[in-house]
Amino acid sequence: MKIKEYMDIKSLVEYIPLTISTVYTMVHKQKIPFNKIGKKLVFNREEIDDWIKNGQQTKMNIKLPQIKI
Repeated sequence: MKIKEYMDIKSLVEYIPLTISTVYTMVHKQKIPFNKIGKKLVFNREEIDDWIKNGQQTKMNIKLPQIKI
């Protein structure tokens, strides 16, 4: 069984080139994969990688760079 790796929002913005406020907006609009543990937002690294690989873009036209895994 593979253990899932989760990031908090600060780790996420270090991982991909977005600001914290942009991530909150994307979460609110459900444009980025996220989970909640209680009131805390967490982001599964594998889901984020898949989201990037699949060329997901938002209505805000943010293009994410290719990340080699």
